Amino acid sequence: MDYSHLDWPFFDPIHRRFAQDFSQWTTSELSNYDDDNGGNGKAAREIFQRLGLGNWLENSLPANRGPAGERHDLRTICLMREILGFRSAIGDVAFSEPWLAVMPVALFGSERVKNELLPGYLRGEMLPAFALSEPGAGSDAASLETRAQLDGDHYVISGRKTWTSNSGLADVYVVFARTAETPDAHGISAFLVDGRLPGITLEERLAVLSPHTVGTLHFDHVRVPADRLLGKPGQGFKIAMAVLELFRPTVGAATLGFARRAMDEAVARSVERVAFKKPICEHQLVQAKLADMAVKVDASALLVYRAAWLHDIGAPSITREAAIAKLHASEAAQEVVDQALQIFGGLGVVQGAVVERLYRHVRAFRIFDGTSEIQRLIIAKDVLRKHKSKRGTNTSP
Repeated sequence: MDYSHLDWPFFDPIHRRFAQDFSQWTTSELSNYDDDNGGNGKAAREIFQRLGLGNWLENSLPANRGPAGERHDLRTICLMREILGFRSAIGDVAFSEPWLAVMPVALFGSERVKNELLPGYLRGEMLPAFALSEPGAGSDAASLETRAQLDGDHYVISGRKTWTSNSGLADVYVVFARTAETPDAHGISAFLVDGRLPGITLEERLAVLSPHTVGTLHFDHVRVPADRLLGKPGQGFKIAMAVLELFRPTVGAATLGFARRAMDEAVARSVERVAFKKPICEHQLVQAKLADMAVKVDASALLVYRAAWLHDIGAPSITREAAIAKLHASEAAQEVVDQALQIFGGLGVVQGAVVERLYRHVRAFRIFDGTSEIQRLIIAKDVLRKHKSKRGTNTSP
């Protein structure tokens, strides 16, 4: 992978050393995993365990894992996902989905819950999953219908969750459910639900374009101790949005890894492939494609690591920057992969070819973790808010 962007001022020496070490590890440890056989979860769980054994998961939580407010090193996590995206799509799934699910614990869990769960996660032994979406509540997460009714010292959870990572495999699910009869997000709470509890059924494992462990779960009067509530009642939507804000730059980083790999493959192919008696890299139309790829890759990297850097230096919010990074990087990666496949010609659509796999892998990222349309709404809302604020304070003609 091209590491020239590590010379940018977004990074410290520790990030440069980490990227080199982690890249070497992924090259040696993930070469035997087939990206197209990851949907059953076996490969993802094995890779997650290897990440724990290699102490790489230590980099995914705030350094001291103390009170909420301590910060993740988001640049390191983005580097992890970029490198994993470049090397192995199932490797990225194995790291990113548990990390998404453990963040609510790290940021909003009590000290007792953190001490109970985080050591197992760091060792690669406790596999968590994030259960927010429902059949009728995807982008509109505030309209979810799963209910959690307080019954003595337990909550009783009933409902269905879909697109849940590590469905049927997770040791712990972070489940978002409605605890108050309000029509908006204020009545949603977050719970830690032991995956072995009676009443949890895997209805379906979803077969999607890219390797994934997502599925649909049914919660049928699942009794969860009241002390497994994360934060306070009614804070669930706030928790979900806070976590997704941090997650979105890392989604951009994963797609950046896909784009870098596609570009590498395309450049190599353009030098090797001969058409009209000369390598196709000497044809101007192909050179134009390579140039456009390079622009998109660099722009994505700048936006991803700007968002991560702002978080790491203490910005109170990166909502806009995270949305821009996720939107641009995922859309640009789709275009880069598509043009790489075009350069490969017929070989690009042969099943198992690197660019063919990337073509399938990259598509879902424009939908998962906030669609491109939702990111545009977030960005536009911030643009309009700033415009109204400026007009309200500017008295000049």
